[in-house]
Amino acid sequence: MNPVTSAAAAARLHLEGLRLLLREASLRRLAWAPILIAFACFALALGLVIAHAGSLYAFAAGWLPTVEAGAWYTWAWVGPARFLLAVVGVALFLALVAVGFVLAFTLASVVASPFLDVLSRRVETLVQGAPPADEAAGLWREAGRAVLEELRRMSFFVAVSAAIAVAGLALPGGQALAPFALALFSILFLPLEYAGYALDRRRVSFRDKRRFVVSHAPEMLGFGGLAFGICLVPGLNVLALPVFVVAGTLLVLRWPPEAKRPPPGSA
Repeated sequence: MNPVTSAAAAARLHLEGLRLLLREASLRRLAWAPILIAFACFALALGLVIAHAGSLYAFAAGWLPTVEAGAWYTWAWVGPARFLLAVVGVALFLALVAVGFVLAFTLASVVASPFLDVLSRRVETLVQGAPPADEAAGLWREAGRAVLEELRRMSFFVAVSAAIAVAGLALPGGQALAPFALALFSILFLPLEYAGYALDRRRVSFRDKRRFVVSHAPEMLGFGGLAFGICLVPGLNVLALPVFVVAGTLLVLRWPPEAKRPPPGSA
């Protein structure tokens, strides 16, 4: 498949994951706890965004120039220039807000990781047609490992995001690029996050997980781009956490880390 087709196929995994989640009662039962946890984390993130909206906007758009009209006829270009600058400022602000919501979902994934790990294993069992495992036993047996792996991913996300933010403040012109760099990093992080449960079961190292994302860049951009957009939709984003995990598991099954392209007949 060419890169565009691959990206579209990976993005469609979210719809495929939703259908699977709605069809299988055993998956729906496992989804309730992550949804409630995601709701709490999203509410916290939304409250923080509202409380610090001015500071966020100042960071995102404070560097933009102020255009003044020297005479009445200069409004012919001052008016459009002000409108364009306002649009750019709002776009930068929304990019930062989206990154904040991604961070909130990463926090929700840490708290809900035992449930999400069992959900991912159950998806793999259903897709491969294997006998169902003891979900309750797996929840407690693997809970510690799932939490530790989630903490590692969250630490990586926070560290890289902080480095981008600091560079945006320190480098000339960095404020113009930092929100977009944060958004792009978040898009690539989302498949790493939600495919992580299936990759963890395969004992893939964190370095090889990052290589997996890079080596499948079109697919990861398609998967992560749609997930990033969903994170911006209030209400839908709260319900999306288990869907993301189901889709991330399908992503690993469709594009296994050992190969750069899906096996014949799997697309």
